[in-house]
Amino acid sequence: MNRLNLTTIVFGLLTIAACKKSITADRSSSALTANKTNNAMEECQPTMYNLAVDSVSGASYIFKVAGSPGAGPIIVTPYVVSGTNQLKDCGGNPILNASGLAYDPATGIFYGTTGITGSVPNAIFRFIDPNCVSITPATSTCGIALNLSDVERDQTTGAYYAINRGTAAPSNRIVRLGLPGAPSVNCLPNPLPIGLRARGLTFDCNGQLYVMHTSGNTGTVVFVNKATGLNGATFPYPGPITTSAAVPTPDLGLHFDCNCIGRFVTGSYNPVATTRMTDGLPTGLGGPIYNTALNVLKPTVDFARP
Repeated sequence: MNRLNLTTIVFGLLTIAACKKSITADRSSSALTANKTNNAMEECQPTMYNLAVDSVSGASYIFKVAGSPGAGPIIVTPYVVSGTNQLKDCGGNPILNASGLAYDPATGIFYGTTGITGSVPNAIFRFIDPNCVSITPATSTCGIALNLSDVERDQTTGAYYAINRGTAAPSNRIVRLGLPGAPSVNCLPNPLPIGLRARGLTFDCNGQLYVMHTSGNTGTVVFVNKATGLNGATFPYPGPITTSAAVPTPDLGLHFDCNCIGRFVTGSYNPVATTRMTDGLPTGLGGPIYNTALNVLKPTVDFARP
């Protein structure tokens, strides 16, 4: 009887030891899997083209950006084909105060806009080489006063949209450009409210159009119907978009990454002393998520989806 009890006790101890070893191994395996997953997420970096403008000279430059504040490191590289990354026409004349940039990955052609302060005001330009830009004055088909910015290609349809800034009705609105064929500006049926100061335009992965309303150092993501032009739901951005509230309606670049992090990306233009880059999602659109980095970008007026 004693011998049987001893055998039972030994067997029980061996079983407990085996279970502990199994649990330890399982925990180690889970930790390793989690680390691999986190590393994979960190290694996935959004990429985008960046349009920057010198606030003094108005010179316009294009950069390729990899990474974001929440998916670093952030690497900014001048986009050069034949000479420099400064936008110039084929005769060497600078394109000043460019206000928007988009890219067609099927053709490798960039498209862009200037506003009222451009070296060619309210123009549409295109290029493959930043040092050989062709630029043409835009033509309005709907009688509005032009002030173009923030051009973006809808990756689900291939159509190009932009903001036309206005302080009086009906000029404050989203417009559809005649690209790639013609430099025409076509109004969506309805304008935006005068109080909606749209300073960035992008499409999410499903082709939903959003603009960023800016006020001081805060921003609000606003849904806009790309067929009617009517604005809809609003989503306060979960953190500062600039480094100071000194500028009442600051300019910025707005992008939505579909290849990696699935978040909005912003880059500030003014105040120019210190620039701010963010990535984030508002509450109601999957957030709140907010990450930020300072002085990693030049003063930014737009992003283009690669």
